[in-house]
Amino acid sequence: MSYSAPHSANSPDHFSKPVTTRIAGAVETLGYTTLVDWAMRLLSGQTTPDAESDPDIRLLGGMDAIEPYMARVWAGQALLHAWHHQASEAVQVALHDEDWQVREVAAQLVGHHKLVYVDELVELLTDDPFPHVRITAAHALGAVATPQHDVAIHRLQGLVMDPNSMLAGAAEDALGEIAKRHNRPDLAVAPRY
Repeated sequence: MSYSAPHSANSPDHFSKPVTTRIAGAVETLGYTTLVDWAMRLLSGQTTPDAESDPDIRLLGGMDAIEPYMARVWAGQALLHAWHHQASEAVQVALHDEDWQVREVAAQLVGHHKLVYVDELVELLTDDPFPHVRITAAHALGAVATPQHDVAIHRLQGLVMDPNSMLAGAAEDALGEIAKRHNRPDLAVAPRY
């Protein structure tokens, strides 16, 4: 069975449709289970956007996936809104993807769905060459790390004074979230004023 995105000369382009609208349309067209299964396979690289037996990638992205990584990013965005716990393995694979945009959406998925991939997030926070990925990893750590994750806490504390103000702010916010979630005000950064 082939699923395809409707074509219309009057349809808005990819960038004008919110992700939630695209995903709602994909759920309506494919069904929740089929969408999640397809998104999991795309995100983990088990399938590609041009696979003959899979739906039309435009259902997720609103356009053809010009770059191969785009389909994996759109799959990750789909899993932000349509989730099943079995997708956690695909997220773990995506945390190590060669494209930074995929690693970034995977880190978002970890934080959004509270997946306990703390070691992988610390690795991204420490070693990823792309600031967007490190910032997203810091935010995700704020959602999933606990005071017992010593390495994560230490790494976040070390980044509070990072020259990249966005990364420093994300690390500070993450420590504040961990402190709040676990009633540990000693982990939060003291106010500067």
